[in-house]
Amino acid sequence: MKYLIKRLDQNRYYLLCMDYESILNYLDDIEKENLIKANAGDLIIDQLLVTGDGRNRFLACQFFHGKVKLETAKNIEGTKDFKHISLEMFKKVKHVEVFNVNQ
Repeated sequence: MKYLIKRLDQNRYYLLCMDYESILNYLDDIEKENLIKANAGDLIIDQLLVTGDGRNRFLACQFFHGKVKLETAKNIEGTKDFKHISLEMFKKVKHVEVFNVNQ
């Protein structure tokens, strides 16, 4: 599994990268996903495993019915809400162990 996609609300979708490869390596697969093909809006991307927990971790770009518009990509601030969404998505994948260092 290279990524997980979740609908946040009517216009926003969340993509969590699940391996260390660049999203560009599987962009074609993402564009074939039903959520991406059937909708348009903003795609928030968490690249934690690719970039680490730094300023390049979160990106946002637009997509339109099966086409991710990379020219709209920009770094965004990683809010606590986004980090919580990622944590919950990681927890749902049984083969990934998640450690919370704040406990």
